[in-house]
Amino acid sequence: MIQPSAPPRVPWGVRDILFATLVSLGGIVVLNVLVIAVNWAMHSQVEKNGIALTLFVAVQDAIIVGAAMLFSLVRYRVNGESLGLRSFSTVLGCAMSAWLLIASYFVRLLYGVVAVAFGYRPSLQEVVTQLDTQGMGFVASFIAVAIIAPFAEELVFRGFIYGGLRSRFGVVVATMSSTLFFTALHFSIAQFIPLFVLGLFLAWLYEKTGSLYPGIILHATNNAISLLLLVLLRAIGNVPGLQ
Repeated sequence: MIQPSAPPRVPWGVRDILFATLVSLGGIVVLNVLVIAVNWAMHSQVEKNGIALTLFVAVQDAIIVGAAMLFSLVRYRVNGESLGLRSFSTVLGCAMSAWLLIASYFVRLLYGVVAVAFGYRPSLQEVVTQLDTQGMGFVASFIAVAIIAPFAEELVFRGFIYGGLRSRFGVVVATMSSTLFFTALHFSIAQFIPLFVLGLFLAWLYEKTGSLYPGIILHATNNAISLLLLVLLRAIGNVPGLQ
């Protein structure tokens, strides 16, 4: 069944987005305090453990999703379709996801070429280089990075933030604002431009399909490729961190 090409209008707005952001930040602060406490109790840095880091990422995603749902689905008593969890044209959605994935890697390649030409070597996100890529650690990393994170981030940045801003300020403001949120919260100056472009693509994809699922597919595939690239780079000894 083909859904309308536009995302649904939603009842939440800027105030709900700000409250959800504050709740998310509070939850993340508490999470980090707990990590510091565990570090102190165990006389070690648990975040240096790949499994622990993967769990940390998953819990952090759960916090931001919970905050977004609290100020959308729960507060306004609407269903998941309001957050973009709607059916879509499978062929069209997957084709658009594939095209944008290729385009995002073309942009990444171009960015790398230009950066190297100016004497700068782009690096992976720091949190990515700390993921465990051996045995069950790889399985846990894959679940967190290629399954949980794409679903959580699309629900929050596109379904909640983009949806709320679009209904109040239109597509352009919603796209730019949600993309800035998405890029800034990855805490990676080295990958700012590629992440920003990816965020623009994901917002555009949601706008054109009216569903989060094509974006989740694109996001999950992108993250899976990044994780496999990390495995390859470690195999040839080009990336520090966990082995």
